[in-house]
Amino acid sequence: MVDTRRLEKLMSLAPPAPAGEGALVRRSLALSGHREMRRAGQTRGRSAQRQSVIDANWEALPRCMPDHGHDRKARQLNALARNVDVISRFDLLRTQLVQSFRQRNLVSLGISAPVAGAGTSFAAAGLISALARRGDLRVIGLDLNLHAPALQRYFEVVPGASVRDVLQGDAAPEACLHRLTEMVALGFGQVGSDMLGSGGFSADDLGEMLVEMTDSYAPDMIICDLPPLLQGDLAFSMCSQLDAVLLVADSRNTRAEEVAACERLLNGQTEFLGVILNNYSGSEQV
Repeated sequence: MVDTRRLEKLMSLAPPAPAGEGALVRRSLALSGHREMRRAGQTRGRSAQRQSVIDANWEALPRCMPDHGHDRKARQLNALARNVDVISRFDLLRTQLVQSFRQRNLVSLGISAPVAGAGTSFAAAGLISALARRGDLRVIGLDLNLHAPALQRYFEVVPGASVRDVLQGDAAPEACLHRLTEMVALGFGQVGSDMLGSGGFSADDLGEMLVEMTDSYAPDMIICDLPPLLQGDLAFSMCSQLDAVLLVADSRNTRAEEVAACERLLNGQTEFLGVILNNYSGSEQV
C-alpha cells in the first residue's frame, strides 16, 4: 500500500541544507529554540535537572482512552494496516526518516497530499505507529487537518481537547496531548468542525505551539497530519513552520501535474523530502 523507493532515492541523493548564502529562511523559531544551531549540526546540552522536568511533563500527560464506538469499516481498515507487509514498509520509511532527520538536525515533519482522499492520515498513523514500535524516540503526533480530522480513527481512541483550541489560544499545549505509549503522545482535531479558512489563527500561532511543545517535551520528532495542499491555503501556511514535508499520492488518482504543483508551492517554504505512493501495486507511476 505504501511505496518508498522514490522517497529513498530522493533522500539519499538530496544534499544537506546549505549553511551559507541561499539557505532556506523560515520565519518560525527553531523547534528546539535554536534552529540555526541545529542546522549547523550543533545541539544544545541538556542538564539532568531539565531532563527531569521533561520526564515529569511526559508522565503528567493523560493516557489515550480507547473508543469502543468505532464502526466496522474503521476496524477492518485498521486490521489491514497491521498486515506484516504494510508494517514492514512503514518500518522502512521510519528508518529512512530518522536517519535523515538526524543528519539534517530536523524535528518537525508535515504529511500532506495534493487533494483530499490520498491517505495522509493513514500514512501519518502508520509512521507514528512505526516510531512507537521502535520505542526509543519521543514522538508527538498532531492532527492539523482541521477541516477533516481523522487521525483518532486509526488509533481507535477518544480525542481530547482539540489542537485547534491550542492554536486559537483557548487551551495550553498539554491540554490536547494524550499518551499513546510511554514515548508517543497524540493531539487530535475536533471531529465535525465546519470552520473555514484558518479559523482565527495564523501560521505563527502554529510555530509558537510547536516551540512550546518542544520546550516542554523535547520530542525527537513531531509528525503533523496536514490538510491537502491544493485545496485551500491552510496547509501551505502551516508548511512554513515545519522543518520538512512528505507528500502522499494515490497511485490510482493523483496526477503528476498535481505533485509538480505541490513541489512548486513548497519550494522555499520547507524541505520537500519526496512522495509516498499509496495503493501501490507495482505498475503505477506518479
